[in-house]
Amino acid sequence: MTSNSQVVREIDHKNITVSLRSDGIVVVYLKDNTEINIALQNDMIRIYNEITEGNKAVFLFTAGEFVSITKEARSNAIRMEQNTPTFASAILVNNLGQKIIADFYYKVNRPKQPYRVFWNHDKAVEWLLEVQKDIPAKHDHHQCLKEL
Repeated sequence: MTSNSQVVREIDHKNITVSLRSDGIVVVYLKDNTEINIALQNDMIRIYNEITEGNKAVFLFTAGEFVSITKEARSNAIRMEQNTPTFASAILVNNLGQKIIADFYYKVNRPKQPYRVFWNHDKAVEWLLEVQKDIPAKHDHHQCLKEL
């Protein structure tokens, strides 16, 4: 199933590329030498909402080399979580350094949403597709008003 997915929409930023796949998974690639700070987090939320059109989605995060996050951004991440369309996050790591950072982030700033770290891309996608089934359907407020 993973090989059949195609990118249907993509937004490129100087520090990240965000892609929406045909299976509904949003892929966030943090480019080499990116420092995640509060300003970049604000850009990321704007891009996430734009690519998902404000709908909840599952996200796959990948990173290039030498990506870091400031202490302020780590603390801010939990406060910002409610403003993102992120329903679940899979973190794909390529080396032990990324794994240590992802695990540390989870232990120190535990997200309220499902969050898992993976070494294997296909396993990450498989998990996201399973979790995606639990995203609540969006309410049609106009339909609710008509029923009243």
